[in-house]
Amino acid sequence: MKTRQQLIIALLIAIGGGLAAFAIVISPPQTEQQEDIVTPPSVQVIKVKPQRLRMDVRSRGRIMAQTEIDLVTGVSGNIIKISPEFISGGFFKKGDLLISIDPAEYDLRVAQAQARVMEAQYQLTREEAEAEQARDEWQHLGQGKPNSLNLRIPQLKEKKAKLAAEREELKNARLLRQRTDIRAPFNGRVRNKEVGMGQYLSSGAVLGRIYSSDLAEVRLPLSTHELAFIDFSDSPTRNKSKQGAPVRLTANYQGQQQAWLGHIVRSEGVVEQDTGMVVLVAQIPDPFGLGAKKFDSSGTESFATSLPVGLYVEASIEGRWLEDLVILPASALRNNNRVVIVDQKQRLRFRNVEVLSREREQVIIKTGLEAGEHVLVSGLHHPVEGIEVIPTEIAL
Repeated sequence: MKTRQQLIIALLIAIGGGLAAFAIVISPPQTEQQEDIVTPPSVQVIKVKPQRLRMDVRSRGRIMAQTEIDLVTGVSGNIIKISPEFISGGFFKKGDLLISIDPAEYDLRVAQAQARVMEAQYQLTREEAEAEQARDEWQHLGQGKPNSLNLRIPQLKEKKAKLAAEREELKNARLLRQRTDIRAPFNGRVRNKEVGMGQYLSSGAVLGRIYSSDLAEVRLPLSTHELAFIDFSDSPTRNKSKQGAPVRLTANYQGQQQAWLGHIVRSEGVVEQDTGMVVLVAQIPDPFGLGAKKFDSSGTESFATSLPVGLYVEASIEGRWLEDLVILPASALRNNNRVVIVDQKQRLRFRNVEVLSREREQVIIKTGLEAGEHVLVSGLHHPVEGIEVIPTEIAL
């Protein structure tokens, strides 16, 4: 009896399992299919805001003196005096006595020349008297028309020429005597001294090198494109009384950042073959602060920092004002003249623009953008035309 019940139970289980398997085959379980949702990438944009800008131009150069010469002697002799200011770095004013050469020989030459002038003057006076006497005698004799030799005209011309020559010799002797005192030809400073007390010098010997202290200059190379931003004319008919574009010079000197002001005064007038640059020259007045005294707000005398010759400086040249310019980060520019715009449907559009100026961190766009547009600056390394994005506006 038990065996029969077990068989019946096993049969029922088998039938139930078969029915379940059949049902699974007939109607397999349905799984929910989830669609893939693609989220647009987030990007950063800048809103276009045209503005009026002054297009300053940057350059750099080395300070040099406007005038720098070798001081040369015009006579020979021993040095008998040297000014205390005639040392490396010493300042002097125009007309200051820098070096004296022993004048004894040249005093003698002046005295000898004066004696010869007096002798020639005496000879001329005597000849004039003899010529006048010859004319009187000829008139009394009445022997026809006299010739120039009878009237001693050639002899008189000779004495006059002799006197003129002796006077020129005296002038030359005095000039040589004057050159024994070597004076400063301009306000300046000594770069280096080459001679010492008692040294014998030949004519043409170099005494040292000096340069002017009233004006300093700096050569500033610019590209031909940058010249368009500067208010400067190289025409020979330009108004020379009008100052050129202001220039601000800066350098780290005496342990801190210093600044000096100057003006563009001329162009060197050529495009350099190796660099394709044009050189403008700026002048800085009174680079050593030797002019009028200056006082600060409290009434205390202040001293301007001197601008040493040879110092390398950064220059910012004041440029023209231009309208409707757009400043963008350098990262916004692609392929030199293209930017990416995010349109009103938040899709990317490529746009060609005209670049006016570019620097390491920013570019200035002249045309190609409208106010209110949004320019892609970051978020996509390889933007694709027409893709949708999620823009976030940032400030420049």
